[in-house]
Amino acid sequence: MSSGLLLVIALVGVQPQEAIGTDGNRMPYSKVRSTDQYVIALVREGYDRSPTFRKLVDALEGSNVIVLVQPGICGGGRIRSCLVSVTGSERDRHIRIKIAPQHTIRDGLIAAVAHELQHAVEIAERPDVTDGAGVLRLYRQISFGRCRDGLSEECETQRALESEERVLVELLRRGGRVITPSASTRPA
Repeated sequence: MSSGLLLVIALVGVQPQEAIGTDGNRMPYSKVRSTDQYVIALVREGYDRSPTFRKLVDALEGSNVIVLVQPGICGGGRIRSCLVSVTGSERDRHIRIKIAPQHTIRDGLIAAVAHELQHAVEIAERPDVTDGAGVLRLYRQISFGRCRDGLSEECETQRALESEERVLVELLRRGGRVITPSASTRPA
């Protein structure tokens, strides 16, 4: 939700691909999707390498939400990831997320996807949030700073920041490096 773009975009005609593991088997999730092979690989890697990322995906699996993650520009290029739309009904909802792959290293991108998946989980927890207006109402309640005060539509939650940081730490530890993320690694 970092970009503040609350667009209602129908996903008609989009044919997201299922995540297939390197062994040719289907992945144990189907509700986090993409039409982009690189993004599919990022999600698969996050799911395989980070327990926190896996919990986010599993939480979405138990919901009525389908998340489409696509490459794209957020906030005019100044933000590396954003939740851009929510459509549907209390029975069936679609969330569209963009990530800007050129912005950071692979582990940072996976952590940015986790950040946005946490926002998707926040929305999934509220079945009444079915469109952009509902998203803004929700984030006016659960975010902090200017968004909560009604001064901005660029909204952020502590849960999303914490999920991103946990995923990044897990990825870096599993990659043989232990680096504690700082505020400079967080999205604006």
